[in-house]
Amino acid sequence: MNMNEVVVGVVLTKVVSVSPDNDSKKDGVKKTVTLKMKYDGLTLGDVFQKALKDDVISWANGSAGRKNFDNLVNHQTIEVSAKTPGSAPTVDPETAMVAKLATMTSDEAADYLRELINKAMPPNRRSFAPDTDPNAKK
Repeated sequence: MNMNEVVVGVVLTKVVSVSPDNDSKKDGVKKTVTLKMKYDGLTLGDVFQKALKDDVISWANGSAGRKNFDNLVNHQTIEVSAKTPGSAPTVDPETAMVAKLATMTSDEAADYLRELINKAMPPNRRSFAPDTDPNAKK
């Protein structure tokens, strides 16, 4: 696909409601208009950038963005389907764990993994090398 191809003859139509301000919107003051948005002269790249802006907002406001903030890793790359940008992506748990551990020092990573083991395994099923037992006295 040539993203520099210029769009010709594309008009999309959408009915929208407009209020002069938030107070008026709350009071139900609005007008309904039909927008005929002409995309002539834009490149395909321009059109996709416009779509991306709305998708990014949907992602940020959806279950994957703000609601999932504590699970995001700084500078993480997240693949999102444009079909459902607001939904949480399916993340391979191992990939997510590797990304999270990559942001930590060796000691932080070891402590974090020990903590997970303690949460996941009952004491009678845990086995650590003598020098790595998190329950051993230091």
